[in-house]
Amino acid sequence: MTGMGIIGMGYTGWQHLRVADEVAGVEVRAVVEARTDRLTGLPPGIAIHANWQEAVADPRLDALSVCLPHHLHAEVVLAALAAGKHVLVEKPLALDLPQAEQMTAAAEASSAVTMVEMTHRFYPPVVQARALARSGRLGQVVAVAERIVQPIREEELPAWMLDRVQAGGGVATTNGVHMLDRIAWVCGQPLRLHHGILGHTQRLGDVEDTASLLLSLADQTPVSLLAAWPRGDGATDDELTLYGTGGTLRIWAWRGWAFEPGAGPPEVHQCYPPEADHAARARVGMAGALTEFVSAIAEGRRAGPAFREILEVQRLLDRLYRSAGIV
Repeated sequence: MTGMGIIGMGYTGWQHLRVADEVAGVEVRAVVEARTDRLTGLPPGIAIHANWQEAVADPRLDALSVCLPHHLHAEVVLAALAAGKHVLVEKPLALDLPQAEQMTAAAEASSAVTMVEMTHRFYPPVVQARALARSGRLGQVVAVAERIVQPIREEELPAWMLDRVQAGGGVATTNGVHMLDRIAWVCGQPLRLHHGILGHTQRLGDVEDTASLLLSLADQTPVSLLAAWPRGDGATDDELTLYGTGGTLRIWAWRGWAFEPGAGPPEVHQCYPPEADHAARARVGMAGALTEFVSAIAEGRRAGPAFREILEVQRLLDRLYRSAGIV
């Protein structure tokens, strides 16, 4: 049984605690949270540490789940690895590229299991659609289009997410990390950035609210990406589309997927119970990621995605911000 500590009990930390009950082989034994008002309803028997240093030193904890603001990832992860702890860290890997490179080097020098929690790799629609893309039915991919337009209310976001010093970036960092990773993962090829434009029309702190990217796969297949945080309510508009010589593959991470063959009727797959709300669907991805992490620990193998895989995404973001004159 892997004894795990959760560092940071904001929204994500609580979701990790909840899904841990659904994953075999793991037991949450401690949490770290300075704001005690966030710990109302904490199950009995779980220790509360005042700071992350106590969790790193806790001999009952084999692994740590790091659910902190981006600027705190590097210090905590490096200390945890030095103490021999297995580490699951929230995306993005780090605040910036130098920190991500330092963390990756430390992870590869350690015998501990390390993993970045990229939930989109574990959503059923993405997993199933990837299998179809790899089956050959899609044919040769000739173009890829990706978008996540997520209406938000500024007051519902933690203040640090709108502060570049703490977050590293806005929608390109928070949503773009998932988008870039899932394109490369589904297509089985790395990405190259050619051009990017950042928008700040929504005045969300000092971070970008819109990112439009022109990229290509390694074989020069064109890729377009749009990520946006418009102010307001409404449903998230999310679709990853692969256009192939054998048809069109459409993926909706929180709904399902569809394949429209060149000949014959379309195939439409709904992957969640209709009564499941967005939070419940998001937890499916978290549970899949935690299962992969715990299984890797039990089996003595590397977990995926590894730090180096997400380091490549961080390099793309670094190029994007540099081209915009931000870094």
